Amino acid sequence: MIQTYDNVMFGDSRPLTELLDKLSNERKFDQILTYGDLKVDDDCRLMAGGATFTKRGFNSLCRLTSMPTQMVDWLARKDYKTELARFINAELVGLEFDDEQNNRPRKRIFTRFREDKSGNQLCRALFSDRYAAVDANVLVAMVADALTASEREQARVNRLSYDGDELLCNLVWPGCDRQVGGEAYQVGIAIQTSEVGTLRMQVQPWIGRLVCANGLIVCTPTGQAVSKRHIGKIDLNQLAADIRVTVGSALSQADRALVQFEAGRKVNLVDSDRIIIQLSRDHRLTTEQTKGWLRGHDATLSEPSVGEVSAFSVINGLTRSAQDSEFATERTQLEALAGRLVAPRFDALYGEIEAEWRRIETRASMLSDEVVASYLG
Repeated sequence: MIQTYDNVMFGDSRPLTELLDKLSNERKFDQILTYGDLKVDDDCRLMAGGATFTKRGFNSLCRLTSMPTQMVDWLARKDYKTELARFINAELVGLEFDDEQNNRPRKRIFTRFREDKSGNQLCRALFSDRYAAVDANVLVAMVADALTASEREQARVNRLSYDGDELLCNLVWPGCDRQVGGEAYQVGIAIQTSEVGTLRMQVQPWIGRLVCANGLIVCTPTGQAVSKRHIGKIDLNQLAADIRVTVGSALSQADRALVQFEAGRKVNLVDSDRIIIQLSRDHRLTTEQTKGWLRGHDATLSEPSVGEVSAFSVINGLTRSAQDSEFATERTQLEALAGRLVAPRFDALYGEIEAEWRRIETRASMLSDEVVASYLG
């Protein structure tokens, strides 16, 4: 009835040109539909055309109706497809009737489709006219255009996660390799976008620690990274200009953050468990995310180049735990948090960094033993 991720790619490094070719050759299209056009058959496929809904697409269809989410989930989970289709169609008829009775113009619904690997049509999202479409192929092409011809040909895409609707990856090119304190790093950019309204469009500086393949998204000043919601009018020329600025300054911004990150080795800390639990509570991480961070920190301490508890080890424990996430979106959330923890300000010096960690350490010392035990048990 409802298809989920059907063509996920995750992990291996590949040429940027290969990703550009793939994105440009995908078969996708949009249509403007009415309530009547969205009626479904007994298998919850679109009557008009027979397209199957992705999970996200089906959720957006149900949001048009007044049916409670719990009711829809229960009917779908119990496989009451015929009953669910009947309820959806009745709601669509009611919405159409309400518009006619109130002399409102016919509702226009921006609907997005794509083909899966077998050539089946998938309805993947429904939007109002406030949605601003900037698809993955357009965004990645803008990033590629911000590189020189030589950089573009040699650029590599790392840790790509792409299911046809959401794209997350890191991009490096010649000149991105770094050696700091005997450690090997790469700097570059992190790219994130969604064609179905689930993720912000973001292009941000990024740091990768090669010994453990960890990543960290750099926290930059406003205006030095691209971060937009897919809402309203987006000026594509201005967006391309903003991306050129971001890509052009990404390496210098990442270098500054890398120096701050390495400086964290000198900020020695005492009770890492309490500090991690305090930070997790500050940033509203789940219990499982917190436990993953604690495990990641333990693994960090076993590295020959680390050994001691410090601001560096705490942050690296977080980025290490991000690798274990099943979901790429959660991974980027944790890596972005790690970037914010590197320094209290983008241009902070060592004294400010140490002072901020001492404040965190003081607050962590006030956690009750019961709270700490609830995470360590």
